[in-house]
Amino acid sequence: MKNYQSRYELKRAVKDLLHRDRKKASLLFMLPMFVIIFTQFTGDYTSRLISTSIMDQFYLLKNLSMTLLTSLIIGVVFLLIIQSANFKGLDWLRDPEEDFEPLPSNFTYFRNPDWWRLILTYLLMNIFTFLWSLLLVIPGIIKTFSYSQTYFVYKDLNDKGLGENRSLTDYITISRKLMDGNKWRFFVLQLSFIGWWLLAGIVAAIGAPFGAISSLISTLLLALYMLWFYPYYTMTLANFYNDLADKNPELLK
Repeated sequence: MKNYQSRYELKRAVKDLLHRDRKKASLLFMLPMFVIIFTQFTGDYTSRLISTSIMDQFYLLKNLSMTLLTSLIIGVVFLLIIQSANFKGLDWLRDPEEDFEPLPSNFTYFRNPDWWRLILTYLLMNIFTFLWSLLLVIPGIIKTFSYSQTYFVYKDLNDKGLGENRSLTDYITISRKLMDGNKWRFFVLQLSFIGWWLLAGIVAAIGAPFGAISSLISTLLLALYMLWFYPYYTMTLANFYNDLADKNPELLK
């Protein structure tokens, strides 16, 4: 039986790293954090669009089509930003002395000639998860956990020069093998952050009923809160993968 790190050990290592340079962590994950807040508000806009335009089918279809197209383009950009930050966070965990520019690190994969493979991997993961979800909700959730390490697997194999002869499904398969016997650990790790996410939701909603100024203040408070919390959450998940990779090196050859 492999001796994986406990939740406390995973989180403690991240806290120690963030304590050394909180500013660098905040700058590295600032754009991904704004992506989350932006996604929340665009989701609210889409809901309002449907509810207020139901009597005008042409207007509804036209605006939804534009919204979906815009969402697709924005989603691709956001995916590259988020994963660029996550990958640099993993590198930083592995080498705490690494010197890097945090904000430019958000755009690493825009300069990578294989950026399209990352997007296709994302689409393939979602197709597989959707097909499993057609059976029942639970299989879809289980597969989400199984595929959760796919991006990091993609990064490691390509950093080692082992990605050229790999198909996109290989990254998903390796993630599934890494997560064999570890899905419950991953679920409990995610669950340990539920209080933080609930607090973020409360901060985001607290000003909404009281007008635009209150809503703006709550949004600013949410941004400040997320600047502190989001790097901690994201890098803990990266550390979870790092532990899996260390204990299962044969899967990443």
